[in-house]
Amino acid sequence: MALIPVTTACNQRCLFCSAHGRGDSAALPGVLRQITRQAAAGAGGVILSGGETTFSAHLRRIVAFARAKGLKVELQTNALTSCYPRAAARFAALGVAMFNVNFPSHQGPVNDRITGTKDTLPLRAAGVRNLLAAGAVVRLTHIISTLNFRQLPAFVRYAAENFPGVKYIQFSYLKGMGLAMENAWLLPEYKLVSPYLVKALAFCARAGVEAVVDHIPPCFLGRFHGRHIDFIKVADGRDTALSRAEKKHLPACRTCVLRDRCFGPRVEHAAMLKGALLARPVKKLRSGGSKPHGI
Repeated sequence: MALIPVTTACNQRCLFCSAHGRGDSAALPGVLRQITRQAAAGAGGVILSGGETTFSAHLRRIVAFARAKGLKVELQTNALTSCYPRAAARFAALGVAMFNVNFPSHQGPVNDRITGTKDTLPLRAAGVRNLLAAGAVVRLTHIISTLNFRQLPAFVRYAAENFPGVKYIQFSYLKGMGLAMENAWLLPEYKLVSPYLVKALAFCARAGVEAVVDHIPPCFLGRFHGRHIDFIKVADGRDTALSRAEKKHLPACRTCVLRDRCFGPRVEHAAMLKGALLARPVKKLRSGGSKPHGI
């Protein structure tokens, strides 16, 4: 789905902000034109992005316009504005198909360092609970960085205990975009993250928590390779053009049995992680990587 910025205003200053320096125009006429183009192209939906989307003065109109065009709307948010129950209920009533909540950490100090805020973890948690209570469909996006990867299993336990109604968790490896390019130290090596991520996925499987992964090659996911979003897209026959543009096979990928459903590491990761192991060819498939339901 196309990502359409609807505002540049934000109440966080994330160290890895992908919108930083992007130069987007969030003017209403342009937003509506992009939505119209997506509908004409036969897209099933659009992703509304920011900044913080709930700051857009035109959000209600934009969502209604997209829905009238037959598009499902995914709304990216950090959930801080939803800490007020009435605000969360108002957002839930917009008719958004899913709220994609950036939830960087379950630890207060780490949350604050990543987001450039102070004491916002309780507000974010309240926002998620309020959205769920209002009947919204919520996904948590947990961006993996050097500041949080060792706590991946603990984050899953926290999410399972505190937000049992979330649709699924997406573990998204840090992209080399925006401020992340200036803070390249935030990008950990795949091999360091792999054992923690596999443990987190194993906990998800045991706890009945749906989970998917993106932006780290599936060869680092052990038996959970089937939880990679590219595997899911290929299996469903979805458009993979963006994944193919962002990622690239390496010579080591030639002998990997995952190759036909994997597009390799992100192109910029090869530059940011020079000398690091970027591919770990799989010779034989292992069970346990079943496709998540309804994702």
